[in-house]
Amino acid sequence: MAGVTDEGVARFVETTGCDADQATFLLEATHGNFEAAVQMYYESHPSAHVAAGTHGTARAAATTPAAAAAAPAGRPAGQAAAARQRRGPGLLALPIKMLTAGINLMASVVHMTFSIAALVGDRVLPPAVMRGARGIVRSVLAATGEPPDAPAQAREFVADFKAQYGDAHPAWLEESWRQAASLAHQQFKFLFAFLHSPEHEDSEGFVREVLCAPSIVSYVGETFVAWGGDVRRPDAFGLSTRLNVSTYPCIALLAFSGQRTKLVALVQGRVRAPELLAALRRAVDEQGMLLMAEQLEQEEREMSRRLLAEQNAEYEASLAADQEREARRQEEARKAQEAAQQQAAEEARQRAEEEAAEQRRLQAAANIAARRQQKAALLPEEPAAGTAGIATIRVRLPDGKNCQRRFGPDTTVQVLYDWVDSLEGFDSLSYSLVSAFPKRVFGGDSRGQSLEAAGLVPQGALFVQDSSTVEGSSGVNSPRAQRHAKRGLTIYNVG
Repeated sequence: MAGVTDEGVARFVETTGCDADQATFLLEATHGNFEAAVQMYYESHPSAHVAAGTHGTARAAATTPAAAAAAPAGRPAGQAAAARQRRGPGLLALPIKMLTAGINLMASVVHMTFSIAALVGDRVLPPAVMRGARGIVRSVLAATGEPPDAPAQAREFVADFKAQYGDAHPAWLEESWRQAASLAHQQFKFLFAFLHSPEHEDSEGFVREVLCAPSIVSYVGETFVAWGGDVRRPDAFGLSTRLNVSTYPCIALLAFSGQRTKLVALVQGRVRAPELLAALRRAVDEQGMLLMAEQLEQEEREMSRRLLAEQNAEYEASLAADQEREARRQEEARKAQEAAQQQAAEEARQRAEEEAAEQRRLQAAANIAARRQQKAALLPEEPAAGTAGIATIRVRLPDGKNCQRRFGPDTTVQVLYDWVDSLEGFDSLSYSLVSAFPKRVFGGDSRGQSLEAAGLVPQGALFVQDSSTVEGSSGVNSPRAQRHAKRGLTIYNVG
């Protein structure tokens, strides 16, 4: 059957003194739970339990050298032989078969109250068998994990402990033993777990004389995280099952690592305060490296976490700086592109304006050349010098050049304009011919007059002036000149 091994059977035979067949039967009945099988054997063999009681209460099992130093020796070989003589081979056959059939039913209703189980069991099974059944049910409950009311059980233990023994005791945590182990692990301490069996004959003296001794209370408070539990309650009984506790009172030092709880030291049976204190100190000295290793590992994890956080922060800062530089570079590139586009547009506009101006200049030059050629063709022949009645006209161009020509007296002022238009180097398109004295502008209606009528015979001195200057605010065509014309006045302005 699963859970029953040859080593377990041999250990059971050595512990109880029964034969291998009965050991196998009891282990199979309890599904391989060694403690429950031992408890069933002694509770079902009162004589064997009484014979072993004197020395069994003083027997201590230690899982470390420190705990072993505080634990007395086990049962003598003579008592085992006596137990083998008193065994009854078929004593438990029928009750155990009935009990085995009920175990599976009990496992399906784990964490049901013990009062229900006790009510049914006390009416159906004999008292000796019921005591064994209680141990099996508790083992099954412990195997299912932490009871949901474990903190409440711890609070009840603390309240009962204070009510019976006073306030001078270790500072018990009011949590489940698993939570207490986790808290101890967080503080890099061992968990000092006290498994209390009020019904055990050594419990009263051990608590008052040893556990509540000032030296023990002080050392436990300074060195460990303390937790206590009543083994009659599921949470404490589950821990005792895990530790394979065989007698009480029991002190265990536990180290919690990850999801596993490691047993550091186990002291079972009644010991004196100096012996317990020495055992605890030896356990701390010998197994304290566990805590140091845990602390170093935690510090390494914390250092790694900080280093990773710093590296992440540096990376984020570097990334932000890179992004900022890239954003600045893109902004500068955008501005440079916009400036280049603006410069190109300005250059294109200037080129367009220059080209337009050049086109206008060329067009104006072409117009002037055409005008010059046209006007030259329209000019009458110049009269010979000394001809009677001719008018000699001298014109000063804007560039300071003076030009002179002879015209007949009947020639109109318009012919003078045509002559000026035909002169080489003269390229004004809008101008007026003006006399300096008397001041007169020859334009408008004057162009149809003959030179004689215009007073330019036998000679006239004229200069070329742009029309914008002649037609300004004080010119002949200005509002002021028009007002004076109504009064019979004429204004000539060449300024």
